[in-house]
Amino acid sequence: MNTAKLAIGLLATGVGLTTVSAQAAEATTETTSTTTTTTTTPVPAPSEPATPPPAPAQRGMTLPGAAPEPAVETTDHAAVVRRFGVGYMGRRTMIISPAGDTQDAPIIGVRYWLDPMIGIDAGIGLLFSGGSTTTGNASTDLQGYTVFMLHGGVPLALAGSKHFSFQVIPELNFGLSGSKSPAPGGQSNDLSGIHFDIGARAGGEVQFGFIGIPELSLQAGVGLAFSYDHSKLTPPGGGAANSLNTTSFGTSVGNNPWNIFTSNIAALYYF
Repeated sequence: MNTAKLAIGLLATGVGLTTVSAQAAEATTETTSTTTTTTTTPVPAPSEPATPPPAPAQRGMTLPGAAPEPAVETTDHAAVVRRFGVGYMGRRTMIISPAGDTQDAPIIGVRYWLDPMIGIDAGIGLLFSGGSTTTGNASTDLQGYTVFMLHGGVPLALAGSKHFSFQVIPELNFGLSGSKSPAPGGQSNDLSGIHFDIGARAGGEVQFGFIGIPELSLQAGVGLAFSYDHSKLTPPGGGAANSLNTTSFGTSVGNNPWNIFTSNIAALYYF
């Protein structure tokens, strides 16, 4: 009996010791645990490379290995847009007497391009002539002429290249003339004339940019026009007047090929 009680006491004592040891171990574990905090320094992100410029646009299909197209060059004609050109604009011929006598009026004028396609021409032609001839002590007046001509046009640049511009020019001209011709008795006949033409010329303007002078240009062409001339001779003393009216429709070159260099050529300098 005493042996049984002794065994139960020893067992209870062992259980108590075991419980105390477990609690002490747990307390020791809680005491020795530590908290570790790690601080990470932020690293800056690498800078992005600069965005390359966009490649130039290409027209049409480009074969592999083909060279890029060259830049479009500015034409001589585009360089004189909105600038004034001054120079010789050809000559116009008008009938000044019923006998069919004619006189030429050189036209000096200006051209101004409103835009690369449309321009304006304006010019004026003048002729004043006279004189005398002397034989011994006798002096005789030569027949004198007065010619006044107005010119207007609208040049249209329809095509061209670096130094050349193809143009069609609707135009008109209006002129007046006067003169005196010898009459019997030392008197003079009065002569007067009126000229009008309207039409168009087609040709080209060549600018001398290929030698470094794009402001200088030469123009030549042929045209189609309707012309009207009226001339009148009035004798002294109120006699019966004699008049001539003519109309024509055709090209402006005439029957001589060299007329293209006299009547239909122009030279301008742009400022």
